[in-house]
Amino acid sequence: MIVNTRGIVLSSVRYSDSTVIARVYTEASGLRAFLIRTGKGKNALPKLALLQPLSLVELSFSSDDRKGLRTPRSLEREHMLNGIPFDTVKTCIALFMAEVVGRSIGEEERNEPMFRFLHSAVLKLDAADRSVVNYHLKFMVDFSRFLGFYPHHRKAGQQYFDLVEGEFCAMEPPHGLMLSNDLTDDFELLLECDSTQEHLLGLNSVQRRKLLQKLIDYYRMHLEGMKEITSHKVLEEVLS
Repeated sequence: MIVNTRGIVLSSVRYSDSTVIARVYTEASGLRAFLIRTGKGKNALPKLALLQPLSLVELSFSSDDRKGLRTPRSLEREHMLNGIPFDTVKTCIALFMAEVVGRSIGEEERNEPMFRFLHSAVLKLDAADRSVVNYHLKFMVDFSRFLGFYPHHRKAGQQYFDLVEGEFCAMEPPHGLMLSNDLTDDFELLLECDSTQEHLLGLNSVQRRKLLQKLIDYYRMHLEGMKEITSHKVLEEVLS
């Protein structure tokens, strides 16, 4: 059976002089790995451009589950991105988002709500004509809903956010893995703001850096075996 689906490119690595292995989150089949022929030299550039992180593609492939690494029968651009490839900040955010998604999911089952969320997040980042310095923070908070550990909302008197339990609390948890009172306030703003209004949050570079590290810690606590995220280091430099 041939599967025709949309996909979001998460990463690609060179396999040989003329091929790459690309990890693509597909709408129809979840996360899949593909062996893609790019050609050599200048002939490879169009295909490599198509496989940049968060590129939106349309592809078809055999659904033969006996094959772990597939070769797509067709691979085309689904939507031309006009912002992410040409804006340094957006490029770095895209790299980070792609790494977060790639580190967070390992499923080969379709999850259409998650795909629609990710697809929409890419398009919003690409089209944004405003500051996007907080975009990755809001993305991580909202993405956690699909991963099963979206934070509970804050109630009066709850001064801290417990990273282990994923909830706000009135007292410092005994394990000490939490957000401080000030960071908890900033975190609540992220939770409560609309997905198109995160640029209005008055966060400075220090607050963003602290929140980002805590969000990465939060993900790693709730996703067993999650590998280390590294692209945030470049992102922090760009946003500092």
